[in-house]
Amino acid sequence: MNLHARIIIISLLVFIGLGAIPARADIDMVVDDEMKSFIMKKAHKQLERHFATGEYRFDIQPRWIPNQLLQQSPGQVLSIQLSGQIRRYTNFEVVYNQRGNRKRAEVQLKVNAEQKLPVVTDRVRKGSKLEEEHLSYQWVSISQSGESYISRIEELIGKTLRRTLLSGQSIRKSYVSRDLIIKAGDEVSVFIKRRGIQVQVSGVAREDGAKGDRIKIFSNETNRKYVGEVLRPGVLQWKNTL
Repeated sequence: MNLHARIIIISLLVFIGLGAIPARADIDMVVDDEMKSFIMKKAHKQLERHFATGEYRFDIQPRWIPNQLLQQSPGQVLSIQLSGQIRRYTNFEVVYNQRGNRKRAEVQLKVNAEQKLPVVTDRVRKGSKLEEEHLSYQWVSISQSGESYISRIEELIGKTLRRTLLSGQSIRKSYVSRDLIIKAGDEVSVFIKRRGIQVQVSGVAREDGAKGDRIKIFSNETNRKYVGEVLRPGVLQWKNTL
């Protein structure tokens, strides 16, 4: 190697050491960060689209992203879609273009979803009727795999608690009594439709029921027991005969 070539090599090494020419590792790090940010932004939009109603906010952190995907540029990404249920660790499918071929990769992000929900402002005992003064809105961390929460204070006013709630606790639908429109002993009509023919049978409700509940009925007309779905006060749709 001649002297001129040695000087060029030494100069390049000095420039890299001083940061004048970025090392390959630094370039890769910039690409990684750019792709991570792009994925997080698109995933956030997917979550917003999934929760079309209500007031939500999300904190998203990368948990696992394939290194091969991180080496691509955001311009190669064709789509990012939610894959499966929204949980603490949520999966997304990334479709991207690599040298003219469509590739798929799965990424996993840590998702903390919060919803602005009514909570009780103090301890409220079981059997109490909820009033506006008992309630206020707060951001609450929610589990998407569980039962849904009541999201509006207006829906809770006048409801009776089925369990004691502590200050700051949000309210699931099962925590409050439902509006019963049929009570055991009420005279009811059951509409029975089979093979295109509909008949009406009178009977007596054996159970309380809210709209949508399935309750038992006994008919003196037919001396039979039925199960019907509550449609409105005094009216049920036949489901099966006991």
